[in-house]
Amino acid sequence: MSTSSRRPVLLLTLSLVLLLGGAVLVSAVPARAQGTESFLAPNNGPGVLPMGTVRGEQVRRLVIRNATILSGRGAPGSPRAMPPEGPVDIVIENGVIVDVVLMDAVNLRSHGPNFRRPTGDRVIDAKGQYVIPGLVEMHAHLPPVGSDLGPRGLDFAYRLYLGHGVTTVRDAGSGAGLRVLAEQRRLAAANQLVAPRLVLCQRWPLPLRRWDEGNTPDKARVMVREFKAQGADCVKVSKSPGQYPDVMAAIADESNKLGMFTMVDLKVSETDGAIASDAGVRSIEHWYGIPDAALVGSQDFPTDYNYWDELDRFRYAGLLWAQADRDPARLEAVIDKLVRNGTNWNPTLAVYEDNRDVWRAVGLPVKETLMHPSEVTAGPDTTLHGAFKREWKTSDEINWRKNFQIWMKYVRMYHERGGRLTAGSDEGGIGGVALIRELELLQEAGIHPIDVIKVATTNAYGVLGLENMCGIRVGCRADLAVVNGNPIDNFKVMYGRGYGVAGLVPRTEQWKHGGVAWTIKDGIVFDAQALLREAEWYVQQEKARLKTASGSAPD
Repeated sequence: MSTSSRRPVLLLTLSLVLLLGGAVLVSAVPARAQGTESFLAPNNGPGVLPMGTVRGEQVRRLVIRNATILSGRGAPGSPRAMPPEGPVDIVIENGVIVDVVLMDAVNLRSHGPNFRRPTGDRVIDAKGQYVIPGLVEMHAHLPPVGSDLGPRGLDFAYRLYLGHGVTTVRDAGSGAGLRVLAEQRRLAAANQLVAPRLVLCQRWPLPLRRWDEGNTPDKARVMVREFKAQGADCVKVSKSPGQYPDVMAAIADESNKLGMFTMVDLKVSETDGAIASDAGVRSIEHWYGIPDAALVGSQDFPTDYNYWDELDRFRYAGLLWAQADRDPARLEAVIDKLVRNGTNWNPTLAVYEDNRDVWRAVGLPVKETLMHPSEVTAGPDTTLHGAFKREWKTSDEINWRKNFQIWMKYVRMYHERGGRLTAGSDEGGIGGVALIRELELLQEAGIHPIDVIKVATTNAYGVLGLENMCGIRVGCRADLAVVNGNPIDNFKVMYGRGYGVAGLVPRTEQWKHGGVAWTIKDGIVFDAQALLREAEWYVQQEKARLKTASGSAPD
């Protein structure tokens, strides 16, 4: 039951269904209370909604009442974040937070007898809920048109993100194409498309086999200028020749001159984390290159090792942190260098988790309704990146569990020493879901959940240069997520459609528990759970389409 339905002054009404251009537009008819106030009621429920049902509502003056807030802010230059505060009323005008009114007993008494709480064109009652800044997915791979995610794969992906409180997505590759995504970025900014804010990083080389382009510093600078002209916000460098040290330095320098930035997926290359950081690279993804920079000589590869055999690559990657940790002082020196240079570390723990526990990935409950069927049925495929597990041994999982422990130790160290840490999942098929898992893994690394919220919000805003997005503070843009529960106590309350309690309550009751109730981007209000009901509908449609295409009878 929604919190607004418990207010004695609120009269619930039926949903208004309007047919608009073949799509169904559902909006809750606002109940009236105290003059002209109009309360927003969520469109949550047990069934699916056709994609296109839910739209973002631009509200001139929005008030979020009775909220407990996690501002995402803290001491400058420090990893320390501010604790929860509440209850408060948040006042938003034209997409900007203009007031935060303290409503606790002590401050309420000090308001005096003539105090009137703020009102707005729309009001959200957030009693019992927590409001956090909008999450940032710092390593996404948005699907291209015609991908395995089906004809509306991009729309599906956007709903999974917004449905989990993600208001900004940094696409780490633009596999969908800059022309397509730049137009989507424009439409999303104008509220003409249900989508998060998009930050587009053109991957290079793309495709990977085109090593004859941009393979010198001068040619690389030309390519960076071409990416800028095509609409890229940044350059994502993946493997050679972009990881030749002189070429990477040229890319970073040219990007900085053009107001862009560079993110790198170093893998095993000539450039390690220390070299990339000194070159001016803004963001190091995953962890490749960081332990490498602390090694004396090469990693202990077997004599038949082949980097381009992904089974080899990931099997022996699981031993790298342990080898580097033999000399902790050298590793700490690398960490300190990255901190001094202001380099962002985006570890993407979630995408590697199946290496330490294959069965966990196989049995994810969200596969039931929120994962595209092509992802559910996927298996080993040597032609696809990441689908390398044609075998995976007990020893591999043991090595990766140890790898995670050491990796997490240095992630925590980086955070505690003031490094710019952010959160990203590197997941294309379950974006949004996987980012919430990333928050859980950062907590497992030893970072306080209050600080994890800062990592996943205002830290990321700073890395992306979004200066007017600064958390929950007067004067900041209103990018927010209203969470049905306390994420500091349990990040699982942020999983949509009740998947945080999957297996703990009857399946028919699951949808009533937790989830992000409202996602607010630039003051535009999205019904988060209704968007996930649209994602569920799309999964149903795709299951039927694929069965028909295969000659099987649809369900």
